[in-house]
Amino acid sequence: MAKGTAAAAAHWGPGETGALEILELLAAQAPLDDLDEVLLRAHQLGAPPEELARLHRAGHLGRTVHGLLTRRRRREADLAALLDAARELTSSCDVDGVVKTVAHRTRQLLNVDMAFVALLTSGSGDSVIRASSGATTSLHIGLRLTGEHGIGAKVRSTGAPFWTTDYATETAIDHDPDLDEAIAKEGIRSVLALPLHHDSGTVGVLYAAHREARRFGPDEAALMGSLADLAAVAVDKAQWLELYNAEVAKLEEHSALAMETIETERWLEAARDHIIGFALSGQGLAGLAVEVGVLLDGEVVVRDYRGRTVAGREDAWPTPPPPAPTSRTPVLLEGGIWQAAVWAGTTWLGHILVRPRATLSPEGERMLGYAGQAVALAFRVRAGAGAGPSGAVGVDSNCA
Repeated sequence: MAKGTAAAAAHWGPGETGALEILELLAAQAPLDDLDEVLLRAHQLGAPPEELARLHRAGHLGRTVHGLLTRRRRREADLAALLDAARELTSSCDVDGVVKTVAHRTRQLLNVDMAFVALLTSGSGDSVIRASSGATTSLHIGLRLTGEHGIGAKVRSTGAPFWTTDYATETAIDHDPDLDEAIAKEGIRSVLALPLHHDSGTVGVLYAAHREARRFGPDEAALMGSLADLAAVAVDKAQWLELYNAEVAKLEEHSALAMETIETERWLEAARDHIIGFALSGQGLAGLAVEVGVLLDGEVVVRDYRGRTVAGREDAWPTPPPPAPTSRTPVLLEGGIWQAAVWAGTTWLGHILVRPRATLSPEGERMLGYAGQAVALAFRVRAGAGAGPSGAVGVDSNCA
């Protein structure tokens, strides 16, 4: 307050300049109480009526100017905070980061008890709270809100902000009993809600809530409308980015799987060429059985169409099933033994049996099928080399 009032002279003198002092106080951004002090001193010093009228007029104008300057400074501060919020939103690359920023900035700008953001989860308007700011237990993250009732349905249908000073008694909205219960538990009275809307549609609703009766002014609604517009664009961008990243991750997974499949096919092709080359090299069925056992990591036995063991250790195996033609596809027998038929064209020559030390993979099954082909070639090579009766591969009429 202005100093020297108590020691002021007893009478208003011709040199007093109250109006000028008011201007000086405005220029110094003094509080309103200092302007009142000038008027009080003029009364105490006995200023003439015409001078008092001029001072009161100057004081009124000073208050108006002071109010304009205060609102301007507040507006500048709000715009600066909005600009900071825009920077934060543009730097956020995920939806959770965006909505957390929006909730925090809303509570900060409006100085409310809490703020939360609900994003739509269905075409009917159902939503779920994805972020909140302020102490709250009932209006927690993950709470689902129906799309047919409540203040959220109001703003989505109108596309405009809506606020109430007493939510519990508000008649302009269709109340949702579950939401009403949560709001009552939090002791909330005043609520401001704004749609998060942009060109491609509405993505959610921004809420500001206060535990005391409070009227939200048009300036506050406009400020929050600007924040909501920024938030809607940022949320939409983040949602598309998350979708894009998910698609990229899926493509990378498919690419990795394709590369793995290609490598597996290359290995199978090389292994097949190896054992077929081994069979054609004339090193015999015994050597081929050993080679297949190494590839499949197991014990291998080869039997001809009469059921005789022609390669491998017969004493390490259980009694084989009666010899009979089977499908060219390998099959799993009892005891973890795999069996693959050996065919040469339409002629069945016998079986190759494998007891792997570990579970046979699908690639191992295919490898066993290739082994059957290699054994068929080895049979033919052995027959062509003049093998004796134990290695004969003659074709009976019931084997064709």
